[in-house]
Parts: sequence; C-alpha cells; structure tokens
Amino acid sequence: MREHRSTADRGRRGFTLLEVAIALSILAGVLLVLATTTARFIHTVTLDRVRTQASAVANAHVARIRLWPTYDSLSVEFAGATPDYPFTGWTRETTVTRIGGVGLPDDYTRITVSVTAPALDSAVRRTVTIAAQP
Repeated sequence: MREHRSTADRGRRGFTLLEVAIALSILAGVLLVLATTTARFIHTVTLDRVRTQASAVANAHVARIRLWPTYDSLSVEFAGATPDYPFTGWTRETTVTRIGGVGLPDDYTRITVSVTAPALDSAVRRTVTIAAQP
C-alpha cells in the first residue's frame, strides 16, 4: 500500500531561502562583533606593551642617575632630550632641577625622566629626588 503525504509535508525537506538569509545575517552580525572586540583587544595589548617598554626605559635611566657618583655633575650629564631612543620616534627627556645650593641644608636635586612614543597619548614620567651628601 502506498503512503500518502500531505501537501504541507512535501515542501519541508530543507531550509527556505529566507531562513538561510536570516541565519547568514545573524552569523555576519556575530562575526562583526567578534572582529571589533578582537581589534580593541589587540589595540589595548599593544598600547600596554608600549607603555610597559616606556616605563622600563624611564626606570632604567632613573637607576643610572641614582648610581651616578658625582652629585654636582648630574645636570651636566643627564639634562636634555635624547630623540629616537630606544626606538625610532621615541624621545627620552630628562629634566634636572637643583634646589638650594652648595653647602646649604636643603641642597637636593629633583630629576624627572619623561619617555614619549608615537602610540602613547601622554608621556610616561618617573621622578626621583637626590639629596647632596653632607
């Protein structure tokens, strides 16, 4: 005996073109959101890496200044800017300000190291105060 199918059952063997179009639209939306999120994540990680490198450059320079044996020559040795250090487009700038004077009880020097890079919106700064030895 032959089995009879209704007219409604015959047309439901696959997806309609409208269902496929809706599924593809949803998939495209999800992929767009994932791509945007990934791009933001990569930008944040890159910016964090640049900021960490700039911080390391500033900290290393401050450490070198702290170890400098001659207090009176800090300004001569370290004040100024070094362009393209440690990478092209970067700048390391050192500001040396001596407060007080030779032989005074408040003789100290404030040193600020600023590192700028093209990717950074503001410089990374480290400040150290070094007192004269009595």
